[in-house]
Amino acid sequence: MWHCLGAGVSEAAPARVGREHGISRELVVSAALRLVEEYDVSALTMRRLATELGTAVTAIYWHVGNRDALLDLMVDQLLADMREVSVKGRTPRTRIESLCVQWRQELWDHPHLIAIAHERGKTAAMFQPMQAALAKELHAVGITGRAAAASIRMLQLHVVSSVVIARTAERGPVTDGTDPNAWPVLTDDPELIAALGGPVDYVETFRTALTALVDRILR
Repeated sequence: MWHCLGAGVSEAAPARVGREHGISRELVVSAALRLVEEYDVSALTMRRLATELGTAVTAIYWHVGNRDALLDLMVDQLLADMREVSVKGRTPRTRIESLCVQWRQELWDHPHLIAIAHERGKTAAMFQPMQAALAKELHAVGITGRAAAASIRMLQLHVVSSVVIARTAERGPVTDGTDPNAWPVLTDDPELIAALGGPVDYVETFRTALTALVDRILR
């Protein structure tokens, strides 16, 4: 599933860091993250990193070890970033919605890193901070235990599936609109047929469905 989160390859080259900045573990990890975000994990080689940083390949190995160890460091940085959860709004509904919107944006913005984390068995750790933040908001309105767990699962499924479907549509071929003749004769609703045949606003659809889901959870 998680490979569906990946975006297309960008042609924009990452900015290079000159020799005068020196080399450190943090700098190497930052450059590696930038490479993977701009392209994908296949673009990450020690030689290319050395070129981007204006240093020798041996210096890369000295600071971060081998490529596998570097991937672990990158995942650690992603997990650290995803622990920074912010809640917005004054009502329970708006606060829960803000968390889900933030969650979706994180998954959308970092498709390749999310996929790496998943492949390395870190999906649960990656999602735990947002789950904890949602649990806190649910506890505040008296939703606890199994009911809270089910609610968090529903919200998580909605967030993840929204990103996967949007990514799949983005990467797939352009499809034809709905054929009006394919509808049953009794469906006398041309506005409905025309609307379903048009383009999908995945963000707006996500937000509308999210509001309905949160209202159902809080009722």
